[in-house]
Amino acid sequence: MSEKERRFQGLDVQAVLEAHLAWRKRLEDAIEGRSNEELDLSVIVRDDQCQLGRWIYLEAAKTTLALHPEFARLREAHRQFHLVAARVVQTFRLHGFGAAQGLLTGEFDQRSKEIVQSLADLMQKERSLD
Repeated sequence: MSEKERRFQGLDVQAVLEAHLAWRKRLEDAIEGRSNEELDLSVIVRDDQCQLGRWIYLEAAKTTLALHPEFARLREAHRQFHLVAARVVQTFRLHGFGAAQGLLTGEFDQRSKEIVQSLADLMQKERSLD
């Protein structure tokens, strides 16, 4: 990834993508018993606390990026990602490994792909206007 692709409107795109991929590993480790980390649902569900969320709500929302439908799709995909991540943990606690694994490999992975695609679409839209 070039430096131009890595940084977008003050956002370190590579770091954001790596952080969201790390969530999958954390959730998978938790439901498979490879981690003693206590995952706090009240933290996981918040989409304004991670690097991408802070950028969405505190930086990009104040720019012309917020006017693009691609931005709205990114914000919603990111919100859904955090909701599903919390549901994976909650499902594991209530229904066990199988149900949580199904959610992780299904809806969670889909939401992750939506973040990547939405961010790519927003970057492409903004760069096409330059």
